[in-house]
Amino acid sequence: MRFLLRAISTLLAMCCCAASLALSQPVLYIVRHAEKLANWPERELGTFQPLSEAGVATAARLAKHFEAMKFAAIYSSSTTRTLHTTFPLSQKLGVPVDTVRAMMDTAAIESFYAQLSKKFGPDQSVLLVTHSNIIPYLLVKAGLSSECFDNMGVQKSMGSSWLVVEGYDNIYKVEGLGKKRTGCEGITRGRFWSR
Repeated sequence: MRFLLRAISTLLAMCCCAASLALSQPVLYIVRHAEKLANWPERELGTFQPLSEAGVATAARLAKHFEAMKFAAIYSSSTTRTLHTTFPLSQKLGVPVDTVRAMMDTAAIESFYAQLSKKFGPDQSVLLVTHSNIIPYLLVKAGLSSECFDNMGVQKSMGSSWLVVEGYDNIYKVEGLGKKRTGCEGITRGRFWSR
């Protein structure tokens, strides 16, 4: 009987700890970089592809959209186009941009999310600026099920097995990172005006 009570007590402690961890997660906002310059030599210099004139305007609108936010951190891939997208907002808010591998490498997402969970709490927001073929995997690792793909604009890339999102004006909001989800609960897609 004593063993059974100890086992039940341990199980309850584990459940409370897991529930507490799910409640203590930061709110994530995920966006794609703004429109990039066309006719750029992708293969050799793809990492350095800058924003087009329309992309610069979109980055300014993104900064305007989020100007009242209090981001605890801004994370980006190390490409010129993502950094160029984050720069106006970073300057406006006085929040530096950190580059992380997870914004370009799906294999790094899980450990990145674990780090965010330890570093930030539920009253904090974090912005992730990444690429069209990374966003779906950030959402899936956050608990998005395939039944929500249409609602989130996630689709298969033409000619490959990668999942992608289209457009430059989507904002994905993830609440309760790592939480077990029912349907699309806790993950939403909004828009800011991009053109």
